[in-house]
Amino acid sequence: MIATPKLYLIHVCRFDLSFLTAVPRETAPLLVIECQHTIIDVFIHYFTTLTESVIRSNFSTIYQILEEMVDGAFPYTTELNQLREMVIPPSLSNRVFQSVSGTFAVSDDVPNGVLSKIPWRKADCKYVTNEIYFDLIEQIDATFGPNNLLLHSTIYGEIKANARLSGMPDLTLSFTKPNLLSDVSLHRCVRINRYQREKIISFVPPDGVFKLLSYRINGNTNMPIYVKPTITYGTNGTGRVECQVGSKNVRDLPILDVVIIIPLTKHLISSTLTANCGSVRQDPKSKVVRWEIGKMPIDKTPQLDGGLVLPPDFKSDERPTVRAEFQVKMYCASGLKVDGLAIRGVKYKPFKGVRSLTQAGRFQLRA
Repeated sequence: MIATPKLYLIHVCRFDLSFLTAVPRETAPLLVIECQHTIIDVFIHYFTTLTESVIRSNFSTIYQILEEMVDGAFPYTTELNQLREMVIPPSLSNRVFQSVSGTFAVSDDVPNGVLSKIPWRKADCKYVTNEIYFDLIEQIDATFGPNNLLLHSTIYGEIKANARLSGMPDLTLSFTKPNLLSDVSLHRCVRINRYQREKIISFVPPDGVFKLLSYRINGNTNMPIYVKPTITYGTNGTGRVECQVGSKNVRDLPILDVVIIIPLTKHLISSTLTANCGSVRQDPKSKVVRWEIGKMPIDKTPQLDGGLVLPPDFKSDERPTVRAEFQVKMYCASGLKVDGLAIRGVKYKPFKGVRSLTQAGRFQLRA
């Protein structure tokens, strides 16, 4: 937050874009930031991707969405289901109709959920095939010291749901280790009193895709990979880089999109780095080495090594911070699992499914 003589400027950065809100008086910054993230998530649902060109080409739709989401400088309509009924998502036919008629794609009717006790869900949902799926996504922030010693780890997770259910179902979701969760943020559809009492997620779901909850877990992390980097700078104008990567705790699950990023000193003259798998690239300006392994091989351990050429009088005892990127499908680093899903209020039995994904956040190693 930036304070000016007349305004408070609060911004968030997502998708290489900055979203700025000017507040005329002192306000809780987290309220504004949460509103900004909610607006961005709605844009993603409407336009799939969010870039500068997408914002320019859909400016009229974005203006209409903001008109409905914010009223009198306060958050007003934030439920995606209601917004989709009020502001029709853009399509080729809608754009042609608007350009010919000169009208906007805004409904004159009030959404049917506004006056309901459950405003986040439409009352007339009907599907031929009833199904609900959950995506359990976890991101690992970890810092390792020398000798691969874990200094700190935190898991940030969220559960996204895609509900295509007829009628008004009442769901109950339970976990095997609910006490692991902390700093839990629940969707408004969840009965918070029951969660606080029993650690059970009881809710009537919105229609379509929504984020059911987000959470944080400190420690208790089953790391899916290990990285052992060694970077040494000699006193005779030479240096050496060695790095080894391997999998652990994931059994037969594939580790995908593995990338190791190694920053070298800016005084580097040249280097000869080779790897037994993947590709190695070095930025000539920043001297950052990017080792793209891709899918972790099963038959060998990925290794990178090579020599460095430095100025003759170069001396340094700096310890570069190596970063790692990866993702593992059908794996949960915290050990959290869905124990069961019960449904009441309807006569059908829906298709159910749960997927897990673990990926690297700020995964750092001190060489």
